[in-house]
Amino acid sequence: MKKRILTIITAFSISFIIMIALSVISMNRFITYAYYSNFSDTSGIIIDNIYQAELHLRDIDRAERGYMITRDTMFRRYVYNAIDSMKNDIIDIDLLIDDNPLQQHYIDLLKDTMGLKIGAVVTNVNFVDTTNSENTLSRHFYESRGYMLACNRLLKKIHGLENKRREERQNSEHIYETLTTNTLSYLLVIFCIVTLVLFALMIKELRGRIKFQEQLQAKIVDLKRSHVELEEIAYAASHDLQEPLRKIQVFSNMLLVQQTDDMTVANRESLKRINTLANRMQLLISDLFSLTSLTKIDEVKKEVDLNKVINFLTIDMEEKIMEKNALIVVDSLPNISGYENQLKLLFNALFDNALKFTRYNVQPVVRISGSMVTGAELKEVNPNLKNRKYHQISFSDNGIGFDNVYMNKMFRLFQRLHTQNSEYVGKGIGLAICQRVVTNHEGYVVADGRRDEGATFKLYFPAD
Repeated sequence: MKKRILTIITAFSISFIIMIALSVISMNRFITYAYYSNFSDTSGIIIDNIYQAELHLRDIDRAERGYMITRDTMFRRYVYNAIDSMKNDIIDIDLLIDDNPLQQHYIDLLKDTMGLKIGAVVTNVNFVDTTNSENTLSRHFYESRGYMLACNRLLKKIHGLENKRREERQNSEHIYETLTTNTLSYLLVIFCIVTLVLFALMIKELRGRIKFQEQLQAKIVDLKRSHVELEEIAYAASHDLQEPLRKIQVFSNMLLVQQTDDMTVANRESLKRINTLANRMQLLISDLFSLTSLTKIDEVKKEVDLNKVINFLTIDMEEKIMEKNALIVVDSLPNISGYENQLKLLFNALFDNALKFTRYNVQPVVRISGSMVTGAELKEVNPNLKNRKYHQISFSDNGIGFDNVYMNKMFRLFQRLHTQNSEYVGKGIGLAICQRVVTNHEGYVVADGRRDEGATFKLYFPAD
């Protein structure tokens, strides 16, 4: 499954890179196409201005001749209007061709020639205004005519160069327009192919997951059936073992109370040991029954006040607490959603553990406190819990403690950290019950021991 997911991720990454590359290329070509398109439009504007300049130049010449022949002031007004329009045309052309040195050279020549042309026109107009002769065509008229022809030639050169430049730009525009269209078509085709491939891979992966889910569901059903069978076996075993144990206890007690002279001291001691071991076996079976009963939850979850649970247990264990002269310190505890009877078993096992493994000549002190924490404290257990909130119940004692190297071992069934001959008698079930109860509450338990100093059990119950 990991291999298939890796294949899909790799295919998606490659397709994504290809799409990005093609998109960049398409964008670059589109920008280039827009660049040449813009310049082509600019060339069109320049050519239009050149046409206008040529028209205004001819208007100047016609109006000049008309005034010199007729002395009609209307032609004089036309002359100066045409001169102003011609100047504006040259300014517009100059602004648009400032990126072309050759065209700029010709426009500079045009400005100079146009200046001479305007000077000659003004001289001719003034000559007509001051002479009384019928012949108003002075030599300045022919100079003006020559300047007009020179301006016209310069405009034609500018026009020819701009036409050539416009043609080149239109060719480039056409090339990049075709390239952009082709690139977008290729991009669309590749996108469709990649999408279809990824879709096929996803369908294949989905089918695999559905098949895996069906297999998993079948295994869960088998597991549940096996679990029920194990529960029935454990329940039957715990009940069926009770009867022979009770008979062993009864017969051993009967033998012990008999005052027979032929019973030796050794035999009597053996009977006492049989009776003691039978009692121990009965307690083990009782605890085992308690543990197996936790695998099947018959209670309904409800809001449980842990202060009341602890208060109930301290009253119930009052005799043992007084016997040990233990000090119980309880802070304010929260309400949690849980199974009250199971929580009583949990804290009963912890109390039993704390009062059992005490140090000689040291008053036992048990401290219980609660706080709200985040799952970040459980990063060693499960790093995915960091964003969840938990009620943390800390249960500490100052007993003999333990070495943390045994932390994982101590929650297993029938695992004891002390030998059978040790002064501390334990059955190895209490902490297994704690683990089971906390698991039933979807929580976690973490132990921290310090040899000859004490132990702390931190219980984490979900707060949301």
